[in-house]
Amino acid sequence: MSPRTTDKHERRAQLVAAAAEAFARQGVAATSVADIVRDAGVAQGTFYLYFTSKDDVILAVVEGVAETMLTSLQGRLDTAEMPAKDRLRAFGRLLADLARDGELSDVTDFIHRAENRTLHDRFAEHLLPRLLPLMEQLVADGVTDGSFRVADPRAAAWFVLGGLQSVELAGTSHAALPEAIDAAIDLALAALGASDDH
Repeated sequence: MSPRTTDKHERRAQLVAAAAEAFARQGVAATSVADIVRDAGVAQGTFYLYFTSKDDVILAVVEGVAETMLTSLQGRLDTAEMPAKDRLRAFGRLLADLARDGELSDVTDFIHRAENRTLHDRFAEHLLPRLLPLMEQLVADGVTDGSFRVADPRAAAWFVLGGLQSVELAGTSHAALPEAIDAAIDLALAALGASDDH
């Protein structure tokens, strides 16, 4: 890769990072392109070499948030030495922690607003297809270890992920989110036929 290409990627990443910081500090709606370029230390014209609009950089931040969440969540789902039921609970706790994270919460709140359906869909398109196989494996592990009783681990994985996503989309406040996610996990465990023996 040439230095010019590296600089181009670094500059774009610098703008995305500046946008994410500005969104976390003052909110997505209140942040302007001028705020982003000021924080990045570049001219406004430079911004438009990489992004067509503020919405375009929001999408880049959304993909970055999805990637951050995916990396964290993967660790909880991939821990095969922990029983599947405990891994699912740990996944729920991490999801609540990520939703309360100051840097991520304003962006995720913005994404989930009804008027931002395109952003929400982009976020879901980036995150859900990559989480589904991990959740499916967790459910299959639970069937194997006797923790869960389901016939179709893939359908069960969709059910669990859809239920957790619905908690966030329902407009649950950040303060109430941990309890709401715990309740959704309890419901998911019951639906999975979770056994107290494992």
